[in-house]
Amino acid sequence: MGVDGGASKNGNGAPVGSAEDEEERPTLVPKFNPEELAREAEAKERAAEAAGEEERPTVVPKFNPEDLAREAERNQRASQPASDEPAIDEARRLLAQGQAEQALLRLARVLEVLPQHAEANALSDQCRVALERECLAAVGSHSAILALAVAPAELQQYALDPLSGFLLSLVDGSTDVETVLDLSGRPRLLALQHLRSLVERGILRSGPSGR
Repeated sequence: MGVDGGASKNGNGAPVGSAEDEEERPTLVPKFNPEELAREAEAKERAAEAAGEEERPTVVPKFNPEDLAREAERNQRASQPASDEPAIDEARRLLAQGQAEQALLRLARVLEVLPQHAEANALSDQCRVALERECLAAVGSHSAILALAVAPAELQQYALDPLSGFLLSLVDGSTDVETVLDLSGRPRLLALQHLRSLVERGILRSGPSGR
């Protein structure tokens, strides 16, 4: 076979370069340094974050915390009595006049501010004893039997609070006051005050003890 004077070709007809050609082919050098590019990108990112922190607006509260604290302190002082003595003296006077409930209300205001006030607590206990005695006198006695004084259908015309309505549900004409108080599960004096109110309004009537 003849020798082709042209470039050698492989089996697919593609020219095959010589080893000399491979050696003379220049090595391609990238136009940038990858490490420098990475460092530059990182520096730009940090700069952008720093700029974002500087540009972020400072949130200013709509109120001055110090002014708010001072105002709260002033309000607290204003709500406190200048002295507890006048209130205690007034409560003592009311108790002596037979107005134990009003005296207890005066003392409650003092104890809200000074819950450990010894004299106010002692006088408050006296008021509770006197008030319970008044309520028992109004409903008859702790052994008195309570009964409805109105027809059940008429109860709708009375504006009864939840506790009064519950106490009425415990009255059956044969249960005494003491048992009603126990069954109610409410503070004794509170329940007694509601029973007294029901008797005074003519909703309940008190009868003699069945014992």
